[in-house]
Amino acid sequence: MKLPSPKIDDVFLLFYELPFDFSGQLPLALGPGICLDDTPWGLLDTVPPALADSILPGYHLRPSPPRNHCCLRSYDVSIPHFGPDTLLFVSLSALRLRAPLGMHIAGSFTLGPTDNQISKSNLYQLRSPWQPQRERHYTPTDISAAADIASRLIQIDNLGYKRITTALVYFSQVTVGLSESFQLSYLGLFAALEALFVLTGNKAATLGARVSSFLAAFDFPEDLVQWLSKEYRVGRNNIAHGVHEVSFRTGLSDVRGRAFGRLHEIVRLCILGFMALRDEQLNALSTMTGTKLQKALDTLGPASGRFIEGQRMCLD
Repeated sequence: MKLPSPKIDDVFLLFYELPFDFSGQLPLALGPGICLDDTPWGLLDTVPPALADSILPGYHLRPSPPRNHCCLRSYDVSIPHFGPDTLLFVSLSALRLRAPLGMHIAGSFTLGPTDNQISKSNLYQLRSPWQPQRERHYTPTDISAAADIASRLIQIDNLGYKRITTALVYFSQVTVGLSESFQLSYLGLFAALEALFVLTGNKAATLGARVSSFLAAFDFPEDLVQWLSKEYRVGRNNIAHGVHEVSFRTGLSDVRGRAFGRLHEIVRLCILGFMALRDEQLNALSTMTGTKLQKALDTLGPASGRFIEGQRMCLD
């Protein structure tokens, strides 16, 4: 399908970094109403420098920073229940679910008429917190797969599957860098897992057992049951209950950074596995309560399906 050329009211999201190998011709579809497109350098060079710098800070510095030659563009404002900005961030989340490659988001603007080509500008300055595959670039195949993920994300939200939608929102907020706090991001990842696996009783042991069974097809550097149970019991609980001691001078140790990366990948793969479940399964898991729900989660079986195929746990 041929995608429309840029027009008035399209929204552009610009980047300092979004790795793409440019082996395919842009634009490429990246979800409903969103495409990966060429960065509009011609436009940025013709508007007042201060205006361009307000959405891509440092653009006119000399020497100028490296240019990222692709951007995201929202070209369809008729998607029900979703505005352009939300759709852009859904597509960003879909990219990170496909592969956790590094992205550094600058700002966005809406394309206006000739006398006001940059309007409704926003400055985000967000950086993804976990990017272990620093030499890898997204390919056209990745973009197509991410477009499929984005469509499924929107479908899941529209169908009212609240638990997985909650997990998706928590994960998305962490993975695109809305918080630079390790503690808050770490808790957000565990909140995503708790939304998916609805823990009761011995929550640490239950979470470890359910995640280990669900991700049985993936290699993990340690015993996953023991690692995740301990991380929940010691790491998550200490932060959630204010026991974790920090000061304004506290830096993130290598051990905690590695734990964050592992947790990010566990959540990413669990979400992809849940997204691949049949609608009737997701509906049941969204509406069941009590013992019936707990039994269903205990017997869920290993993750499989189109979103999981070809995936692996991306760790340093």
